[in-house]
Amino acid sequence: MTTFTQLDKFAGKWFSDQMRRRGFAIEKKFFFWRKRGPLFDMFIPQILTGGELLRLEITIWSPWVESLSGEFKSFPPDTCYIGGTLCNEFPERMVSGMLFHIENEEQVEISLQKILTLVDNNALPWFKTVNSYQTYAAYIGDKGYYPTPEFQEKLKVGIARGFENEPLWW
Repeated sequence: MTTFTQLDKFAGKWFSDQMRRRGFAIEKKFFFWRKRGPLFDMFIPQILTGGELLRLEITIWSPWVESLSGEFKSFPPDTCYIGGTLCNEFPERMVSGMLFHIENEEQVEISLQKILTLVDNNALPWFKTVNSYQTYAAYIGDKGYYPTPEFQEKLKVGIARGFENEPLWW
């Protein structure tokens, strides 16, 4: 049974450094993020079944979708509007992704290696494709989160304003 504190300790041996090399910062326990203009690429962990399994949600979030001034309401965010769960088929399949076994140190090590491979092969290429208002807006209501049409429009207005006010880099 692994806790976030234990998972963070295991990750600190090598995984966290690998994520930093890919441009990610660590916030809280095992939460990775990086900023690109108005966008934040994020990996949000969930420990399930009392510490036996780990699921990683992948999202691209922006404070602009929640506030037309771009101000943070909370960080990390409470709600993700685009993205899904890390798996071999991501981003084609974003729902019902992989669960990684983390019951003991050996399983954690194996799972972290699998996660890093999936980050490189699946998540990082997807992050690069979401690089404009149009590509972000195309995912709203497409997979995972299904806001009302009115809320979709609010999100689109917010992200458009974000791209107007903050240049996307890289």
